[in-house]
Amino acid sequence: MFDLIYWLVVLSTIVTLAFAWGVFLNQVLRGRTGRDEEYEKLEERILELMGQFRHMSALRLRMLDKKIEEMKVLIKQANSLYSQLCVREAELMNSFSQVETERFESDVKEEDTQKVTEPENAIETENTRIDQQDSDLSIERKILLMYQEGKDEQQIAKELNMGVGEVNLVLSLFRFRNDSRP
Repeated sequence: MFDLIYWLVVLSTIVTLAFAWGVFLNQVLRGRTGRDEEYEKLEERILELMGQFRHMSALRLRMLDKKIEEMKVLIKQANSLYSQLCVREAELMNSFSQVETERFESDVKEEDTQKVTEPENAIETENTRIDQQDSDLSIERKILLMYQEGKDEQQIAKELNMGVGEVNLVLSLFRFRNDSRP
């Protein structure tokens, strides 16, 4: 009888082990399929996000290309206006130099024809001539001459009873390409 009980115990132990192994393997295989499904879902989500990123980046690149084209057009317009301004500035500088030359020649002729005998009359005549020249000069020319004399924007504005912003505007419009001031 012990043999029968012994074999029943051994047989039940073997069946229990086989059943346990079967349950264990079933869980392992089920877990893998579950993980595979999770990995597939995760992979699909990553691909979806990558597609959205590509789409968004393509849109941004197109928008950037449009803005670059708009900037190119604006730069061309600005260059055109700048070249027109430079031409106008050169014309103004030429006309100004011609006027100054004519003024200088007429002043020299007047001095040659007039002889001033009294020193006081000479000083008064010179002051009158300087005042008249100052009134003949445009405000822009006065600003440019004072700037070339080495005065800063605040000094020029104070002497001419103008705002510093106005002086800066005139200087920026007529500023030479190679400014000689430090």
